Amino acid sequence: MEKLVRKQASKISTSLGYDAEKEAVVAYGLIAIVQICITLTLVFLFGLIVGAPIEALIVCLSVSILRKYSGGVHADNAEFCTVFSVIYCTVTAVLSKWLAGVYFAVPMLVAGVVIYAAAFAIAYRYVPVDSPNKPIKTEKKIKRMRKGSFIILTVYFALSVLFYLLSFQAPAYRSFGIGMLFGVAWQVLTLTPVGAILLHKLNDLPKYLGKEEKQQ
Repeated sequence: MEKLVRKQASKISTSLGYDAEKEAVVAYGLIAIVQICITLTLVFLFGLIVGAPIEALIVCLSVSILRKYSGGVHADNAEFCTVFSVIYCTVTAVLSKWLAGVYFAVPMLVAGVVIYAAAFAIAYRYVPVDSPNKPIKTEKKIKRMRKGSFIILTVYFALSVLFYLLSFQAPAYRSFGIGMLFGVAWQVLTLTPVGAILLHKLNDLPKYLGKEEKQQ
């Protein structure tokens, strides 16, 4: 998929007379659009299979919308990113459903406060986190991304409070709020050096498994 998109980006860049740097930006944007569409579709389908499509989409969207402004560490290739995203969103959707079934209001409130306090602190420290394919060079863009990140986090916080209050009347909102916490927690983790190390280790996991199979 990534190779096909890059070929298309090369054709577009050639027709527009772009240099290599602009071509890389075009390729990055096209890959991101295609990846988001494929990921959302797969997340919804797998969410249906496990009986938690709304929770899966909440996790996925809460990550991707915040990531647009905050940035974050990237996987080595789009295919791994898509597979990991689908697995993470599906698993955490199931966990959200399960945790909603053993729900206690006070621990949930504490968890929400801790996660959002950490999210705002990490965002203040690291946002924006750029990538080699899409470097952030201007002070204006840095300020715009930081402002956007804090606005989105504030909206997420307000939605989480709303889900928490509604959960006393309609238990279905419990899993929605938990799903959003899973999304926020993962995205802010990818802003940190620890998150970068973790994602790269996960990215290399298939290589390690392949080596072990060959040795056996």
